[in-house]
Amino acid sequence: MRAALYIRVSTDDQAEEGYSIEDQKRRLTSFVDSQDWEIADVYIDDGYSAKDLNRPDMQRLIEDVPLNKFDIVLIYKLNRLIRSASDCDYLLKLFDRHNIKFQSCVESYETRTAAGRLFIRLMADIAQFERENIAENVRNGMEQMVREGKRPGGPVPFGYTSEGTVIPEEARICHELRRLYMEEGMGFKSIAVQLNNTPGMLRRGEKWSSFSVWYTLDNPYYAGKLRWGSKKANGKYASRKKEELVNCIIQDSTHEKIFTWEEYEEHTARMKDRSFNGYSKKREYWFTGVLRCSKCGSAMSGRYHQNKRADGTYKMILSYICSRRQSGQGCTMPMFRQELVEKLMFDYIEEIRLKHELMMNAKDKKKKEPNKTVSEIDHLNRELIKVQDRKKEWQRMFIDLKTHNDDIILTEEELRSHIKEERKKEEYLMNRISELRTKESSENKSTPPLLQLFELSELWDVSDDEDRSELVQTIFKTIVLDTPLDKARATKGKFIPASIKDIEYA
Repeated sequence: MRAALYIRVSTDDQAEEGYSIEDQKRRLTSFVDSQDWEIADVYIDDGYSAKDLNRPDMQRLIEDVPLNKFDIVLIYKLNRLIRSASDCDYLLKLFDRHNIKFQSCVESYETRTAAGRLFIRLMADIAQFERENIAENVRNGMEQMVREGKRPGGPVPFGYTSEGTVIPEEARICHELRRLYMEEGMGFKSIAVQLNNTPGMLRRGEKWSSFSVWYTLDNPYYAGKLRWGSKKANGKYASRKKEELVNCIIQDSTHEKIFTWEEYEEHTARMKDRSFNGYSKKREYWFTGVLRCSKCGSAMSGRYHQNKRADGTYKMILSYICSRRQSGQGCTMPMFRQELVEKLMFDYIEEIRLKHELMMNAKDKKKKEPNKTVSEIDHLNRELIKVQDRKKEWQRMFIDLKTHNDDIILTEEELRSHIKEERKKEEYLMNRISELRTKESSENKSTPPLLQLFELSELWDVSDDEDRSELVQTIFKTIVLDTPLDKARATKGKFIPASIKDIEYA
């Protein structure tokens, strides 16, 4: 019987006796020998959690199941394979469809009967409960740490050491960032550009972004306090509405301050003031240069008119009009109010966010197809390491032969031939990996810039007009607007039916 050995260790498991890679491999190999089986392949996930199946060699094993490469999957313990009941169910059904058996080395599991499969599922349920219970305890422990004035792990904020000591050079950059915001009146994007273009002002070697500028100003850690709490968005368009902290804890801490609490309150108040009911006070055009008409393909430019209110005052309404329609060249595209374009943009971002979340959480119902390019690159990298190791051995033997080592039984010509062959394999593997990485990079260019899109959702309500325009220009090259109407028939308080037909990223 051909056995596939699956081995996994997480970072924590590496320190546990009996869970190391070598120990698992030794025990599984001994079990295979005792059963007079043969090892078809070994799948090793080093440093990966079993919370899901998104592990390189787990995905490779799943890909190999339909290829009839092995008859049984052998593991050391069930928790090495899965810690989720849904993942357990998925794998058992997959193995069953392809007549592949499943065996634990030190536990009495078998999948030939309904009782055996039920027992495995029960154990998977228990493993999932343990994992979720651990996660809950970790969250409670982190909350308690905050209440005690201790930072609950996570990345060390820029400007500090892990002990909470201020790094003078980085603190100077934080003060300059705040000065640009408070004294120069610059927006988040402008500050990021200014810092990135100033020698010695990078963020630990990385470029500043609008989000990192906003985070530095918004984080109370810089003012000597810790914040812990979950965020809950209000309103229908949750992805773009300003979020308020629910069950939030603000706790004094003993770490050094970069800003005083008064300075923190001053600039966070300014951040709130730069937003007015979700829109900038100055009310300038945010989408100039990126909007296109779906009917004729022409650019859409800003235009405004005023509506008289009941009290005699006027309300300025900003809109976008197709340039061909404006010049009387026959296009029938209606005007789009700026509020409608804003809504369409965030509806689009919300749709992207939901698709992203569904993709990440789909493991509970339907497993995501493995990335075959990434799997092949991983496989080729493993093969490349093997070839390079063999080449080193041949080279060592060649040196030994040159020094007249009697243990070497090959001739010099044979050794040269072996080394030449390994070099050819090495060259082929390196070229193939390069080709796949180029292909993967090309494919990734067409995907939405998720981080920037989600940053836009977070920053919009605390950005002024200049920042909003910069954010739009940075992310989008074109936004094609569409509507089935030839004339605007919007009723009071409602937008015309419209959608974004296409988007091209900058």
